[in-house]
Amino acid sequence: MEKYCSDPLAVFNQLYKEMDEIYHLYAKRHGLSDTALWMLYSLCQSDTAHTQREFCATWHYPPQTTNSALKNLENQGLIALKPIPGNQKNKWIVLTPKGEETAQTVILPLIHAEQRAFQDLTGEERDALLALTRKYVEHLRGQVG
Repeated sequence: MEKYCSDPLAVFNQLYKEMDEIYHLYAKRHGLSDTALWMLYSLCQSDTAHTQREFCATWHYPPQTTNSALKNLENQGLIALKPIPGNQKNKWIVLTPKGEETAQTVILPLIHAEQRAFQDLTGEERDALLALTRKYVEHLRGQVG
């Protein structure tokens, strides 16, 4: 039985969901929700702290989902919420020492796997993948609204 159907758009969507499942299973294997994985990923990848609003805008998660992940990560001692001077409403999301350790043992291996997979493509393939995916997202956003 063929895994993918013959409709190119369906194949594209199936591949997208398959990639999403790879991340989901990785998160689950490490006791994390998908949102928590991406939050730790974002903090590990950046030299600066983020606010919840910035995380939602960058990773396209709803505030309620993000807030739930924040509470869980905070309860696990992986992140801390630090007040922003002069801003009562928003707080910086920062890794705790335990969070730093988790980033080293869980997130960095994932990033390295992604980098190796991406490097397995030629430079031209990487450029084409990014350009075409970006173009498709822009067209889809225009069509769907």
